[in-house]
Amino acid sequence: MKIYFKTVGCRVNQVETESLREKFAALGHEGADEPETADLVVVNTCSVTEKADRDCMAFLRKTAAANPGAVIAVTGCLSELEPAKILAAVPHARLFPNKEKEKLAALICGSVVQEDFFAVTRSHGRVRAFIKVQDGCNLKCAYCLVNLARSELKSKPMAAAVEEVRLLVASGFPEIVLCGTRLGIYNCPATGANLAALMGKLFTLGGHFRLRFSSIESGELTLELLNVLKTAGSKFCNYFHVPLQAGSDPVLKAMGRPYDTAAYKAKVKELRALFPGVGIYADLIAGYPAETEEDFSAALKFVRDCALSGLHVFSFSARPGTRAAALKPLPQKIVVARSAALRALDRELHALFAASMLGASLEALVLKNKDGRAQALASNFLNMEFSTPLKAGTLVRARVKAARDGVCLAEPV
Repeated sequence: MKIYFKTVGCRVNQVETESLREKFAALGHEGADEPETADLVVVNTCSVTEKADRDCMAFLRKTAAANPGAVIAVTGCLSELEPAKILAAVPHARLFPNKEKEKLAALICGSVVQEDFFAVTRSHGRVRAFIKVQDGCNLKCAYCLVNLARSELKSKPMAAAVEEVRLLVASGFPEIVLCGTRLGIYNCPATGANLAALMGKLFTLGGHFRLRFSSIESGELTLELLNVLKTAGSKFCNYFHVPLQAGSDPVLKAMGRPYDTAAYKAKVKELRALFPGVGIYADLIAGYPAETEEDFSAALKFVRDCALSGLHVFSFSARPGTRAAALKPLPQKIVVARSAALRALDRELHALFAASMLGASLEALVLKNKDGRAQALASNFLNMEFSTPLKAGTLVRARVKAARDGVCLAEPV
């Protein structure tokens, strides 16, 4: 059977799809290059924004029309939250809610179920590997559906996570990214070990590799965890993606976020003190209904004062069933304008951060070569470019010679 995989959404979804790909391959099935040529199309959906919903539904309709004989298996958050909507558009779709996602290959093929918390042994088409160690969120943010779609808090056993990383390192992956819906509340089901304990164990593994967090809440960056990370040296990437969502206290309170700007700024200061040259990135929602012009101006100032390294900007999207969906939305032109302003600020922050690295020696992972020039990712998440090709998938020490448009121009040392 030829299978096409489509993933929409977060890193956790991407890891889960990679694991499903391996499970089907182990049962003797092969991949398809296009959905039109597949016998089975597996769609791992997302519902975090209205755009994600639209993208998923558009793909499902197009695939059903182009390949009416294919089995279409739909899983992920949209199948969890809007099953009737999917079946109205594609009546013959087979739906697998999140609790059945890991069993999907076995349920379709009639084989023995193997539950391993979405373990992976490779990373399809990438030089970095991603593993899932935690799932579920119990925060009650006013704008978010994740706590409804992924409500059960679960973590991968520590021994299994350590073995998974060991095998990936042995397979030649120089960087492994740890992912979770809320990575910071990792809790080993067998021992109760927390994320600090897991990281301490991972750092004892041999080999030339580095570990990176996907994203982590500011309040979950405990001193215990930070002290463990600090002792790891080059085995931990000095990079933190710390969701912010809003840069003023009234909006953070309206969103139901578990911190204020003072606490967030204090955490940024703590990270900089512990990790010189650290990259600190944040999510921001543009155009939240409760955000006034004064709030937005305060947010721009706050982000600049924190000197963040970059932003991931989302335009506000009202999700059915959330508290924010009941609020009066801002005019669309305001949402668009604020999104554009934040994306411009992101470019400004990237440029400033790259320029601050002039003369610095950074460890970089070579991702690929393009037009005779190596492109790489620094430990602090800056993009780097070299004047010559280098072997993809290798870690190199490089000195930053110049910065252009947020990219560090470097040479190996």
